[in-house]
Amino acid sequence: MEQVSASVSLVIPTLNASQSISELIGALNRQSLPLDEVLVIDSSSEDNTADLAEKCGARVVVIPRSEFNHGGTRHKAFLMTKTDYVLFMTQDALPANEHYVENLLEPFSDGKIAMVSGRQLPRADARAFEKLVRAFNYPSDSFVRDVSTCLAYAGN
Repeated sequence: MEQVSASVSLVIPTLNASQSISELIGALNRQSLPLDEVLVIDSSSEDNTADLAEKCGARVVVIPRSEFNHGGTRHKAFLMTKTDYVLFMTQDALPANEHYVENLLEPFSDGKIAMVSGRQLPRADARAFEKLVRAFNYPSDSFVRDVSTCLAYAGN
């Protein structure tokens, strides 16, 4: 399949991520397929997350912590973007390599594909629960979910 050529934003919701945000944005800035924008939605961190993210080149929008909602905040961020594709990451994740963005977009060359997700691996120092959740949600074998799979999962 041929590579998709399009503009790409990547959204990262954050809260007190000063220990990891520079490393994450640095890894995103080294991608083989450059991002048009890294958008950090910060929930009024008490550390210097917003400043560090801006210094690394991200656009930062600070929201009151009381307004954070996992789905709602991501939706708000999505509406702030103007690119063809919008990727989402969490503050505690890192791309596996410099081809992360390229690999995520490659399946879209098939016009039937509407959504793609990448495997998430826990950091070496992650808590046992985080390791368990990542192993359950992101097994080592790739799989495709189609409409029937999603309906079956939803109990329909």
